[in-house]
Amino acid sequence: MKLNQIRDIIATADSGSLRAAARQLGVTQPAITRSIRELERELGVPLFERHQFGMQPTAMGQVMLKRARAVQEELRRATEEIGQLQGEMNGEVRVAMSAISTFALMPPAVKSFRRAHPKAILKITESFYAPIESQLLNGEIDFFVGPFSDPGRGSRVMSEMLFKNERVVIVRKGHPLAQISTIRDLGDTEWVKQALPDRESEGDFERPFSQLGLPMPRIVMHTTSSTATLLAVANSDLLTSVPKQMLNAPVSSELFDVLPIREELDAAPICLVRRVDLSLTPLAEFMFDMFRRAGLQHSRKTEKDTTS
Repeated sequence: MKLNQIRDIIATADSGSLRAAARQLGVTQPAITRSIRELERELGVPLFERHQFGMQPTAMGQVMLKRARAVQEELRRATEEIGQLQGEMNGEVRVAMSAISTFALMPPAVKSFRRAHPKAILKITESFYAPIESQLLNGEIDFFVGPFSDPGRGSRVMSEMLFKNERVVIVRKGHPLAQISTIRDLGDTEWVKQALPDRESEGDFERPFSQLGLPMPRIVMHTTSSTATLLAVANSDLLTSVPKQMLNAPVSSELFDVLPIREELDAAPICLVRRVDLSLTPLAEFMFDMFRRAGLQHSRKTEKDTTS
């Protein structure tokens, strides 16, 4: 197996056709066709199915692609790490993070990183853990910052908690229920819920109700984004539950009231998550530490605000 064959099957799968892959890589289409056929003969299985509208990986092709991407990422990391150890701090750091982590941690972490390594490139993906898990495991993403629960023994990832993730119930400014102080008095209300594609966070919305033995909230609107959720609440009498850090932006505090609910609305803690068996490049390790420091600063500020 040759490195150009790994490159070629990834490009073909990503672009969907031999012609597009050849154009992307700057080689001829017959060269890519020959490369893939040689690899298929070596493995003894077809890697792609030829369709009217392009090339689709077979089941065996999907297995090969998963391993090929991991190999490609390991080679990228190795090249960048060698350069960084020689003082060439101009590689990439790829981070996935939830919206709450972005609000609470990204500004100080990125500021410190950019000051120390202005030639490096940061690639930030906003996501929960579940949708990017495979990318983290195959090395396409260096680490994750966001809601995460202890994976238990035998997991391929390790995590460290940055801070507790407390939720609050919010309503628009001037809402008639703005002074409600217990979740028990919200039984007849209507809610908007952001659908979270993540097993760590999906139950956070309903959990306080189930813990108190209350009926589930009456959800009349579902969204797939934080922006749509906040806009819906700001322009209606709907309620929602969001992580407290969501309201750090000035525009949010002007549009919403936080209900003085006395019950604690806990959620999965915000954590740093990385692979157990994969060392980070020096640049990624530095960025990882900047998020760790940002988390510590956030925790200290939260404790100070609580006691003052």
